[in-house]
Amino acid sequence: MMVENHNEILVSIIIPVHKTHSFFISCVESALSQTHKNIEVILACNGNLEINECKKFLDINDHRLVFIKTIQGRDNARNCALEIAKGNWIQFLDYDDYLFPAKIEKQLNEVMYDYKLIICEWKKFTKDVSDNYNFPFKSLFTNKLLSANKLIQKLGQSGGFIATSSWLVSKELLSELKWQDSPNDDAVFLSEILKKEPRIIMIPEVLSAYRIHESNTSSIRNKEEFDKLMKSWKVIYHNLKKIKDANVEVYIYKSYLYLIGYSKQIDKYRLQEVVYNCICFGLKGKVGFVMFKDIIKKIIR
Repeated sequence: MMVENHNEILVSIIIPVHKTHSFFISCVESALSQTHKNIEVILACNGNLEINECKKFLDINDHRLVFIKTIQGRDNARNCALEIAKGNWIQFLDYDDYLFPAKIEKQLNEVMYDYKLIICEWKKFTKDVSDNYNFPFKSLFTNKLLSANKLIQKLGQSGGFIATSSWLVSKELLSELKWQDSPNDDAVFLSEILKKEPRIIMIPEVLSAYRIHESNTSSIRNKEEFDKLMKSWKVIYHNLKKIKDANVEVYIYKSYLYLIGYSKQIDKYRLQEVVYNCICFGLKGKVGFVMFKDIIKKIIR
């Protein structure tokens, strides 16, 4: 059953920002330009960035902008913003990403009772959001309505991930959840959401965009960040194992397979441990002989 009067639904768009950059302006403008007008845009200035500096840099006069100051860290910024968010639904948006104008409206148009998470397709871009992009995870969207365990199964099959900007989440579903400090904080937080086994609506249309640039905070540059990444995948596995009838091993196997590349970038740091985890989860997920081919390719590439 569809929910009526979606125009009356308040949506909180949460944007953590730690420094000013030209693409930050386009990010905020994309939020304020939503065809769904009943929004608040919470700009969580963290670290050394002060509110006045952020206001002056943006130079945007809109009553829907809400500025807060938090301690350093994207996780702290998001958590503090969540505490004050007044919206019934939450849109997370990184300061370098982009929402297409009808993103929130089209997702709210699909809202049904008891469906608390709505996910759309997304694209990657570097300079221009209109850049051509071949979305590689179409298989995630072959079914409109999904359970949490079905989504995990599809993620295992595609080896994919789900961009944070593509979510629209009921605030009710986020009760008692906290973002954590990790390079893959989005995957950790999504696992916390899925642990609650929400009903999910999938929209096969590109409505958000993920910007690729040199300073992406999710990049792995040193051993400390890699250690956090390894720890976070243990948390993700623990969370997803709580989902009834979920077969999570293939998804975790492919995630560790991806970590081989990161390890090689840091002088093969903890590579044996990563490969061991690949083999263990691959065997549990009954991946088969192709598992060893995949691992070898990743190591020698």
